Amino acid sequence: MTDLQYFYALYEMLIHRVNQSRGGFDDLSEPEKLYYTVALLRNEINNGGFHQYFFNSSGSYYNHAEAGLQQLGATQTLALLHQAKEIVFSAMPVSADTKVRRKHMASIDSAQSDLRRKLDELDQRFYASPDEITPRLEAFARQHGLVA
Repeated sequence: MTDLQYFYALYEMLIHRVNQSRGGFDDLSEPEKLYYTVALLRNEINNGGFHQYFFNSSGSYYNHAEAGLQQLGATQTLALLHQAKEIVFSAMPVSADTKVRRKHMASIDSAQSDLRRKLDELDQRFYASPDEITPRLEAFARQHGLVA
């Protein structure tokens, strides 16, 4: 296997454990939780932006993604995540309940026409971010023995 294949296999295995095992996310080790949630954050934003991240079940892992970014030293991405959180949720915490987040987002989507524009601006800053999340995740996985 190439290095890239090890990381894909790790992420696929974590997805399977979260979605198919009895204990789900709670059964992951702390390093696995941090790796999974930061990789999920990266993938969701790359696919559909911060709005998609918070709208989908991925937003349920906000606190772990935040902790993971801190541990990875991805300060610019962490700042963008905090800005997106403030745009969408203001002073309230990000609910782990997807239905609660979606209801809140629906109410502000219609009330604030510039929400998407602000989030789109943050998406563009994320895409241009020099934090380079992928190499940081790879180093983290190696450091914590998640891959050979």
